[in-house]
Amino acid sequence: MNFLIVDLNITLNGHKHGFVQEMVNYLVLHHAESEHQFHFLVNEQVEVAKSNCIHIHLAEYSYSEKFKTLKGLKKYSEQWKYIKLKSVQNDIEKVVLMEFDLYQAAIGQDKATDFDISGIWFRPYFRQTSVGLSFINKLLFSFKKLQKKILLKTALRNKQLKRIMILNDQLTVDAMNEATESKRFDYLADPVFDYPCYKLENIREKYEIEEDKIIFLIFGYIDDRKNVTNILKAIELLPKNIQKQISLLVIGKTAESYTETLKKAIIHYTSESQLIVRDDFVDNCEMEALFAQTDLVLRMNVNYFASSGIIGLSAKHNKPSIVSDYGILADLTEQYELGKLADPLNPTRISELMVDFVKNRSNWKIDGSAYYKEHNTEAYVEGLLKL
Repeated sequence: MNFLIVDLNITLNGHKHGFVQEMVNYLVLHHAESEHQFHFLVNEQVEVAKSNCIHIHLAEYSYSEKFKTLKGLKKYSEQWKYIKLKSVQNDIEKVVLMEFDLYQAAIGQDKATDFDISGIWFRPYFRQTSVGLSFINKLLFSFKKLQKKILLKTALRNKQLKRIMILNDQLTVDAMNEATESKRFDYLADPVFDYPCYKLENIREKYEIEEDKIIFLIFGYIDDRKNVTNILKAIELLPKNIQKQISLLVIGKTAESYTETLKKAIIHYTSESQLIVRDDFVDNCEMEALFAQTDLVLRMNVNYFASSGIIGLSAKHNKPSIVSDYGILADLTEQYELGKLADPLNPTRISELMVDFVKNRSNWKIDGSAYYKEHNTEAYVEGLLKL
C-alpha cells in the first residue's frame, strides 16, 4: 500500500511539525521493513534516517510561493490539486490529511478520486455551543455552524472519503455517524509524544522563579480562547498571602489579534504574584521542561470544545489541571481524574480552586499514567494509518 501523508501548512510557531516528525520516527523504528511505502508531502523539512519505505517530498518552491499568495478556499483548492498531482506521480493509494478541515470543499467538488482519502477533523461542530456571547455574536455563531455542516455535507459526496478521524471524542464520532447515516467517522487518540530530550533545563533558574513559589502555567498559542484576562482576574481575587506564593507563566506566541488585549490586561493587573509572559514559540524540550516543573496547569479555554495536547502533556508529567467545565477536555479530566473543572468565565470560582490547590496540594495529586499509555505515539500512528 502506498500512503501519502500530507501537511502543507506547517508553521514553525506551533507544534504541527512535531506531529509529522514523530510519526516518521515511529515508522522508522517499527515499520522499517514494512511492505507499505510511506510518502510525506510537507512544506517544512522533516528529518528521516535511511529507510527504503519512507520518502519525504518537500513542496517545490514555486508551489510553496504560490500558496503563500492565496487565502481561504482558493488556497486549499490549489493545494488539493497539488496533492492530487503528487499522488499520481507516486502511485498513491491512500491520502492521509493531517488537517482534513481545510480541504472539505475541494474534496466535495471532486466527487471521486483515484485514491482513498482520510484525515483528522480538528474542529468538529457537534459539541459547539455559544458560551457567553452577545445576541449578535450568537447569531453569527449559528450561521458559522450551519456553514460547517454544509461544508462537511459537501465533502461527504466524495465516495473515496473513507475515514474522518476525531481526536479523543467517541461521543462526537457516534453522533456524527448517526447524523450522517455513515460509518466514516472514527476515533483517534490525541497523541502524547516522547521527545528525545536528554536533559531538561531548569525552568526556575531560566525564568528567575524562587524555589518556594508555586508555578501556574498557561501554555500554547495565546489568543482570546486562552482566557488569560479572566485568569488574571481570578489571581487578583486571591488573598494577598496566597498571591505572594504564586508565579504565573504565560508561555507561547501571542496572536496578533490578541496582542493589544493582553497588553492592557497586564498593564491593569494588580497582584502580589509573579507574572512572566513569554511571547515566543518554545521548542519541544523546553515545553517538556515547563510541564515537568510546573505545579498546576491552567486550561480554561473559552468557546473551545475539541481535544488539546495540553491535557496529555499534563497527564504525562502527573500535573493537575483546572479545565473548562464543557467540551471533550472536561469529559476526559473527569474520566481520568486529571484535575478539576471551572466555568472559564467565572473568576470567583477559578480563584476558589486556586486557593484550594495552594492550601491542599496533596489532595490534587493525579496519576496520569492511564491516559498517557492510551494516547502514546503507537496508539496515534497505528490508529491514523490503520496498519
